[in-house]
Amino acid sequence: MSYQNAVTIAGAQATAFEMLMDAVGRNQSPVIQQLLSSDPHLVHLKGWHGITALHKACLIGDYNSVLMLIQANSDVNAATDHLETPLHYACKRGTPSIVHLLVQCGARLDLKDKLGRSALHHAAEAGSVQVVKYLEEVCEVNTGEQDLKLQSPLHIACTYGHYDLFHFLLKNRRCELLQEDIEGNLPIHLACKHGFGHMTWTLLCLSGVSVLSRVNKGGYTPVDLVLQGDSYGHKELAGILTGYREHPNKPVSGPVLLWYGWLMFPFTLYSVTTILCQQMESYQFLIYLAAFLIAGIAMNGMTHRIKHICRWPNPFYAGVFAAGITHTTFCYFWIIFPYIYTTWWVTLFSFIICPLLHLLFWTLLVKDPGSVTVSTHDISTGKTLTLLDLCMIRNPPYNYCPSCDLVTNEVTKHCKLCDKCFLHLDHHCLFLLKCVAIRNHVHFVWLLILSVLNMLAYLLGFFLYSHTRFDRQSWSDIASQTLHQQAWPLSLVLLNSWSAIWCSFLLHTQYTQVTKGCTTYFMHSVTQPLSLTRLQALTNFVHFLFNSPLPYKNPHSKLYSSHSTEVTI
Repeated sequence: MSYQNAVTIAGAQATAFEMLMDAVGRNQSPVIQQLLSSDPHLVHLKGWHGITALHKACLIGDYNSVLMLIQANSDVNAATDHLETPLHYACKRGTPSIVHLLVQCGARLDLKDKLGRSALHHAAEAGSVQVVKYLEEVCEVNTGEQDLKLQSPLHIACTYGHYDLFHFLLKNRRCELLQEDIEGNLPIHLACKHGFGHMTWTLLCLSGVSVLSRVNKGGYTPVDLVLQGDSYGHKELAGILTGYREHPNKPVSGPVLLWYGWLMFPFTLYSVTTILCQQMESYQFLIYLAAFLIAGIAMNGMTHRIKHICRWPNPFYAGVFAAGITHTTFCYFWIIFPYIYTTWWVTLFSFIICPLLHLLFWTLLVKDPGSVTVSTHDISTGKTLTLLDLCMIRNPPYNYCPSCDLVTNEVTKHCKLCDKCFLHLDHHCLFLLKCVAIRNHVHFVWLLILSVLNMLAYLLGFFLYSHTRFDRQSWSDIASQTLHQQAWPLSLVLLNSWSAIWCSFLLHTQYTQVTKGCTTYFMHSVTQPLSLTRLQALTNFVHFLFNSPLPYKNPHSKLYSSHSTEVTI
């Protein structure tokens, strides 16, 4: 590649500059050092569009290259043909440590490019919450600053669909929701124009329905811009926004009825089916087949979130689990138990496992999994860490969560469905509508154990019930009567059989992970697996179930590092 611009570069120097730019692009620190030692003036030369080697290093995001170029007296405020400085390029890349290095070395925050965009606007265009947070917290930059087009970072986030930055800017009203750009567009105009449904919904909830009647300088309202688009997002928004525009006094609220409808759908469908079958003397199984078909159609295409622009978590699977244990319990004690209660061990087993399962399920629904609400502390000093602390450490053992605006340790993970950070996260459970983490992981494994036992108890009870009620009848007669007149308990046999197999596989996975000192999410962070005998693994599992320290710990697991439990929860 050949580099030349306003500064004339000729001969050997041009070749050396080309080699320097190539070395910067490849992060070849020894080559960079050698070239700078041979010709220190190379750092002042410019290539296409007036970029220097420091510009390119900032855009690549290699800290070592940037540091070497600065130490070689590169101009940290050198401007390109578009008046962009290395700080602007570092903000485009979104690397807070390099931004901090440039600021410490004299990079000016007041310099703007030809479009009037400062470092803040370039960070917003990249969607870098970390850099925007750094500029706000350390450099005291006004996050509502506008460029020559009168666009704030919120306008930019709504243009490019940067959801994390969008939510960050809405916290503490860092940007004005009703601020117009040079074309009269509010942030909601831009979100509607590009079909960003969740952004539009959030802005609508905060601003109210009246914002839909705001007209930009082109004569378009947010609804008009939505109707002009043809993407999935535009089509999803069209019906909802049109409905609110036609009913301006209608309060903006989430789809509460839809959410509770999906939550109660499995229980309601199964209950209605059961009531109908109780009125029939034969062919009951056909009604249950139809119900299963309806449930299968309803599940087709379902995801973790409901199909609405609010993107609330989908409660359907939680409803399935709750409906399953409720119907199993009711059917067992109403129909099956009266025929088998004379067997003392069955009675004892029934009145221990079932109540414990329901109690544990309720406990898991209301118990906090281990959410992190404040930033972690430095181990040596006890100081609460900030983003600035991370910028001053080359390889910090901590992370910054842009959604929670917290500094967390390596064994904390953010869940987008819960919109919270959790310590020792295992996974987000769709059947509980919450995460499994440090405070409820043991309870979750117990829930799996009790669920399998409860399902097996039902299957055993159904076998004893059939043996008692249909004694001395042929298998064909038993099958016929069960299909036609006992379809409810039979359908639960099928569901519990499949569920018992699925829960057993899940329990085996949990057994494998917890005995090795891991979780589902943090399994990948273990550098070396822990080799255990069967007795050692079983010993670890028993200690885990009773919430005791594992006797055989994995030294390679981050969950047992010195700072893994330093988060205040």
